[in-house]
Amino acid sequence: MMGLQHTEQANSGRKRTIRIFSGLFIGLLIVFTLLSNTLMSLTLPKVAVVEPKRGQLVHMFQSSSVLMWKAEVALTNSTGWKVTKVDVKEGDLVKKGQTLVTYDRKEAEQQILDEQASLKKLKLTMEELQGSFKEASWSGDENSIGKTKREIEISKIDQGVQQRKIQKLQEYLINNSAIVAPFDGIVTKVNATEGLISSNGGQDVQMSNGSLGFMFELLAPANIAGMLKIGEKIDVQVDGTHIKQAEGQIAEIQDANSVEEGTTGQGETTTLNSQMKRLLITIQDGSFKRGDIVKVELTKPSAEDTILLSNKAIHEDGSGKYVYRIEERNSPLGNAFYIKRVSITVVDSNDQESAVTGDIFEQDQIVVDSSEPLQDGNKVRTQ
Repeated sequence: MMGLQHTEQANSGRKRTIRIFSGLFIGLLIVFTLLSNTLMSLTLPKVAVVEPKRGQLVHMFQSSSVLMWKAEVALTNSTGWKVTKVDVKEGDLVKKGQTLVTYDRKEAEQQILDEQASLKKLKLTMEELQGSFKEASWSGDENSIGKTKREIEISKIDQGVQQRKIQKLQEYLINNSAIVAPFDGIVTKVNATEGLISSNGGQDVQMSNGSLGFMFELLAPANIAGMLKIGEKIDVQVDGTHIKQAEGQIAEIQDANSVEEGTTGQGETTTLNSQMKRLLITIQDGSFKRGDIVKVELTKPSAEDTILLSNKAIHEDGSGKYVYRIEERNSPLGNAFYIKRVSITVVDSNDQESAVTGDIFEQDQIVVDSSEPLQDGNKVRTQ
């Protein structure tokens, strides 16, 4: 009886030992399996992901230019007369009709006196002819009468020509003896010098029509300019003596085919080489001055909400544009993540993101960066 009990106890101990070792073995298998999966996952490409968002694509462009007067004219004097007095300097405010520069008119005045003397001689000749006509009439000499009549008519014609010549010289003298302001404005340049003959093609004074304000030009991408309209108001920053904000108005939008530099929304300088528009913008504000630096930031959202995606996530090859989407698959040992290539269409874009269509939704996980090159079906790990 006692032997039987010892035998049962021995068997029970062996079974317990077997169960313990079996449990330890299974546990080690699980541990090694998990450790193996962990080590394997560390060798997988590591990816960073973003979720698409729905909204309006915003186009932004920054540029600068220089203020110019909207209406600026050069006032000329082509007579070759010597300047006797300059009555204004650059920056002066002047009224319409105000004298700006006066000239030496002695030569023209002397010419008028000479022509008036010639006219007086013609009048004296006319008096003699009229006397001769009376004598011929008294004598009844028809030949003399006819000849004298013709001479009188010729003298009348000569007097008329001389009077018109004198009148023209007088008008020329009045119109050119001084330069006067054609409108209220500001003197922007003075080339005339007292004591010297007019130079620079006679452009002695340049002035602006201050009542018409300023203007400036800049180049903008066609996709932004296309959202603007003539007459539309835009905010302008003027960097003069003090930085000020002003309201500008778009006066013209024209095609431009030149390479210019502009600034993106991130403040980085970029070369703009295609599909550009030239914008002419006016400012109706008299507190600025010619040459002030003007800065403009154009911001225009798209008309409709779309799916927006970072440009870093978009790839392109011969078949078109595509993105890599993360797909999660469940397994007894945990979840695994795989790459799926998804074709898309880019509707519009700016320097940061694009409006896209295709099999893309807001909750998707889209790859924007990877530690290694990816292919469709690759298993990856996420950050």
